[in-house]
Amino acid sequence: MSDKVLLERFAYSPMGTFGRLMFPEFQCFTVERPWMDNKIRESCIPEGEYKLVLGRYHNGGYDAYEIMDVPGRTLIKIHVGNTIDDVIGCVAPGKSLGTVFGKWGVKSSKQAFQDFMKGMDGVTESTIEINFFRP
Repeated sequence: MSDKVLLERFAYSPMGTFGRLMFPEFQCFTVERPWMDNKIRESCIPEGEYKLVLGRYHNGGYDAYEIMDVPGRTLIKIHVGNTIDDVIGCVAPGKSLGTVFGKWGVKSSKQAFQDFMKGMDGVTESTIEINFFRP
């Protein structure tokens, strides 16, 4: 496991914010809410570097990482989900991009999440850098 996780976004759209979650020997796609000026429960979070802490996703009843110290925001988790309807300011990983019930999103989220957690290997604290891919 690396000291830093990278979330490299490549698309901001009204249908969602899409990116790749990566560290050495791991990569998956992500879906987040569209950018809405960092509004609580409505927006993806601003680009930047944040602390990543292992905790609990109480809505799902499983361990998950929380993105900490986001200005004006709390409880931002990386958890299972397929479309923007499944994430309220959080990040959902997926094995591939596609449509789910007619909405843009990620597929095989549960498997991608399990692979992410396995790759993190129980690390209790790390760093996540969130940026926009500029070719």
